[in-house]
Amino acid sequence: MHGKLKGNKITRRRSIWENVILLLIGVSGFAFAGDARKRGIDQKWLTAVFGTLIPFGFVIFAFRPRLLRWSFWASLAMCLAVHALLLWMLFQYILAIFQTFPILLWYPVMLIETVVLLIIVKRIEERLTGHRETIKLSF
Repeated sequence: MHGKLKGNKITRRRSIWENVILLLIGVSGFAFAGDARKRGIDQKWLTAVFGTLIPFGFVIFAFRPRLLRWSFWASLAMCLAVHALLLWMLFQYILAIFQTFPILLWYPVMLIETVVLLIIVKRIEERLTGHRETIKLSF
């Protein structure tokens, strides 16, 4: 009986590790932001990096049961490529006059992008595999 975990304990253990990982990601993000500021990287590019990491990180977190599927990673990579190209064009050409672009102004865009990513990643994955399935998101 020792060494075996029953239903609730497995769930509790998994959620503790998930919370620890999320905390470490948050601390790493603040460290990265501080280091980037010391190195003289423009704040708008830091906003662009976090504008990528937060929505894609949330999508990966939301689709945890699919992490071992090649189709999930392929669809996520396609979305990341399109996102990176569009974000680079936006920040390089349209927002070229700004040296700083606060992340608080980018939060609404990230929220909309996260919802769109959840839908698009699932649809691309369905196209790649040919299987339709209902997803239960767990947060």
